[in-house]
Amino acid sequence: MKILIDQNIAYARQAFSRFGECVFADGRNFTNSQLKNFDALIIRSVTQINRTLLENTNIKFVGTATIGTDHVDIDYLKKEGITFAYAPGCNSQSVAEYVFSAITKYITSQNLRFKDLSIGIIGKGNIGSKVERMSRATGMKTLINDPPLQRKTGGKNFVSLSEALEADIVTLHVPLTFSGIDKTFHLIGNNELKKLKNKAMLINSSRGPVIDNKSLLKSIDEKQIFTVLDVWENEPRIMPELLKKVNIGTPHIAGYSLEGKVNGTKMIYDAFCKFLGMKPEWEPELPDVPGNEIEITGEPTLENSLNKIFLKVYDINRDSNELKQYCGLNEIDFARKFDELRKNYPLRRELKNYIVRLPLKNSGLAKQLKNFGVNLK
Repeated sequence: MKILIDQNIAYARQAFSRFGECVFADGRNFTNSQLKNFDALIIRSVTQINRTLLENTNIKFVGTATIGTDHVDIDYLKKEGITFAYAPGCNSQSVAEYVFSAITKYITSQNLRFKDLSIGIIGKGNIGSKVERMSRATGMKTLINDPPLQRKTGGKNFVSLSEALEADIVTLHVPLTFSGIDKTFHLIGNNELKKLKNKAMLINSSRGPVIDNKSLLKSIDEKQIFTVLDVWENEPRIMPELLKKVNIGTPHIAGYSLEGKVNGTKMIYDAFCKFLGMKPEWEPELPDVPGNEIEITGEPTLENSLNKIFLKVYDINRDSNELKQYCGLNEIDFARKFDELRKNYPLRRELKNYIVRLPLKNSGLAKQLKNFGVNLK
């Protein structure tokens, strides 16, 4: 058996080598001729899976180590009898932590308090649910918009998109879809951006085309939007003017914790074992985190505590500054740097690997922080 694997998939060599010959290459450049002699394909979101890529090949299994499937023509795979697997929720904790690292930056830079703010969460899937849990723990008024889930559950604790957009903070956690009543392509366009409050915070860590980037570029200054983008239209050839304008801009790495990456690999490995009728044997072993204790002293607030925690665990400004330094490059060179930042992304670990020491008699703060996944002592 021959397997073609995106070279940037974490722990892929350890996971898939037992099945046969594995070839590792740049997933953005896979071609139909390259796939002729392969039986299985393991990818990320940079590879477009369709007839053009797979026609007249021997591919019988496609696995994407990602939570989304908008890069995959699932109908075509079904028609051709090609087994497909993806990894829903694999990096949901990582993305939720990215979101709150950004929110904490916003809160502390503006000298705000969580309890005085509202947050509109658009999409309550694996990620949105975690963001909701963290948001409620902070005391923010939490508004959930998810029409498909509302119809499915008959739930009444949902709000319209317009209501969610009126929150102080708006964060997007929807799949990218191009048709139907729940189409999310340009879900946030010119009309929706007009509904945002002046100086509101807008976060997109879902898919770039969920926001009309050209409309956003015009709206940032008009409404003084504190903008955080991890995803962009036309990646990696994004709009440099937009990158310059946003407060925080990162190269599609919100889900790039080591745990998030390895979870995706493990889920596709398990699916591949099922496809082959084999028992899963590989279990990833992650390294310990040195210097993983964080001490909170004095009479801390939730805002100051989370700021100290995220400065230690994941300082989002570092990623933003790295990407923004390439704003002046031409389109081709910038696109190359965008992909290089993703390929060479530094080791990042999730909150569960850290121990937070709180002053005595801080049971209220301890209860709030537990909802973020840290270990308390």
